[in-house]
Amino acid sequence: ASNITYFGEPIYTYSLKQGIQDGFLAPYKVVRIDIDKDIHGWTPPPGMKDDLGNEIEQREYNQLDMDRILVLNQRTKLVAERVMKLLNATDPFQKTIIFCEDIDHAERMRVAITNAAGQLALDNPKYVMRITGDSVEGKAELDNFIDSESKYPVIATTSELLTTGVDAKTCKLIVLDKTIKSMTTFKQIVGRGTRIEEDYGKFFFTVM
Repeated sequence: ASNITYFGEPIYTYSLKQGIQDGFLAPYKVVRIDIDKDIHGWTPPPGMKDDLGNEIEQREYNQLDMDRILVLNQRTKLVAERVMKLLNATDPFQKTIIFCEDIDHAERMRVAITNAAGQLALDNPKYVMRITGDSVEGKAELDNFIDSESKYPVIATTSELLTTGVDAKTCKLIVLDKTIKSMTTFKQIVGRGTRIEEDYGKFFFTVM
């Protein structure tokens, strides 16, 4: 249930937009990545089988199916490569949160980022970590991720854990690799990056 259900209509609303305009919250820029399978859909050829040897249902799959009903390993690899391309072109150590469809997707993305990061991940295995509710190791690193004094982890892959209630003031890049149908959820996710941190050199952030 929402806060309005418990407390009723608010007396005054201070919007995200107003907070940015007033200089209290960090503005953001959007980097849009269009993937052909998301835009045009994908239909498997007749008789095509998955990694387990099961025949894939013959129908058109669209963006709502991606990483839920259908997993395209090449798509995950492409997203990871695009993320690392942006980081390498700006700052490969800027704190980044990648929001995925579910825990399994978050783990696949962690592996894909590890591969795409190359030497950065080899130098320190904590360069990218999955921080989800079921990951004891990942949750143990949450405080380090949001600590401006801690270099690692740099990239966190997650599904729901970091959506709300986490003060990730060092986060400079938010990647949305999931379908978001709720504007409230979208604002909560974007809100992870709106904290200004002058000592960390953060005055804006990027949404991909």
